[in-house]
Amino acid sequence: MFLLIWKLSQVINGYKGVIKIGEKVIKSLVDHSPDPVMLLRDGMIIYNNQHAADLFGVLHKNALEASNIFMSVSTSSLLPFQQLLLNQKQASTIHFEEFIFYRHGGDCFEAEVKAIPVVFHEEKAVYLLIRDTKERKKTEELLLQTEKLMAAGQLAAGIAHEIRNPLTAIKGFLQLTEDHHNDTKPYFEIIHAEIDRIELILSELLTLAKPKEMKFKVMNKVKELLEDVTTLIETQAILNNVEIVTNMSSCTPSIQCDENQLKQVFINLLKNSIEAMPDGGKIIIDFDVIQDSIQIAFRDDGPGIPDHLLNRVQEPFFTTKEKGTGLGLMISKQIIENHSGRFHLSSDAKGTSIIVTLPITYPGSEAVNI
Repeated sequence: MFLLIWKLSQVINGYKGVIKIGEKVIKSLVDHSPDPVMLLRDGMIIYNNQHAADLFGVLHKNALEASNIFMSVSTSSLLPFQQLLLNQKQASTIHFEEFIFYRHGGDCFEAEVKAIPVVFHEEKAVYLLIRDTKERKKTEELLLQTEKLMAAGQLAAGIAHEIRNPLTAIKGFLQLTEDHHNDTKPYFEIIHAEIDRIELILSELLTLAKPKEMKFKVMNKVKELLEDVTTLIETQAILNNVEIVTNMSSCTPSIQCDENQLKQVFINLLKNSIEAMPDGGKIIIDFDVIQDSIQIAFRDDGPGIPDHLLNRVQEPFFTTKEKGTGLGLMISKQIIENHSGRFHLSSDAKGTSIIVTLPITYPGSEAVNI
């Protein structure tokens, strides 16, 4: 590919002469490029490969020819894109720039573009290489998230171990002191409750730093597990004027899972929904079997999560709750992904929805612990 780009960069029709590559060679380079490529002249597409047709949402390779590329460029990108093509008539610099394009179906996509001046059919043209940046950005985001998790895990382990030792001593001396101060018992109860909360946070930090070993087994009682968790949370829901409604499929296929880990996920999600509705509301749980998966949807009618915070609520230590740790959602997502499942969060002014999808296990499958 680097040799290809170098060769094409030499094809510059300037005041110092022209280095030409034959028409057949250019067509071959376009056709065999692993990236979407098209040849342009005055904004018109005069040749392209199948990858370019696929990228712009047309079935046949020839469907793009004789069309105006500017019609597929978004309004915000039009002027800089025109400037890029204009610059290629004056210089041979080779670099990628990002623009927004429209597919023939109407949806838009971001792409990085490299324009190289060539000679085709004895006239100036532009060799346009276009790469959809979606996968690259997705990979970069995943790497960044992994780095964040590694850093958070190391930080969490250090904090948890440093705090746990003095906390144990404080708790012990507190119990000794409590026996001699019966008149201030309510104060000691508050202190104990806060220490318990600190210990809970420490446990979550250690889970982040070193996740518990997953003990998988094949079970067909996910619906019963969900009903048990709902019963467990029911009291807290009633106290907060929250109604929990369940819609269960009659079919309950088997899955490979760590029962305790799944139970933790369900408890986290229900508690989050209850805490998101301080004035009361409704939580709807839908249990369905869709193709080869079990799908469990948790929907509440709370105020929802603002758009600018939606991508951050699954980051470690980020929380919108006064007493939250910012770890519950992230750990829940991690558990579901360890089950080869999917965890999807969406939210708007009408409430928040979390959909958990788990693959069905068929007879003969063996559970594998990780």
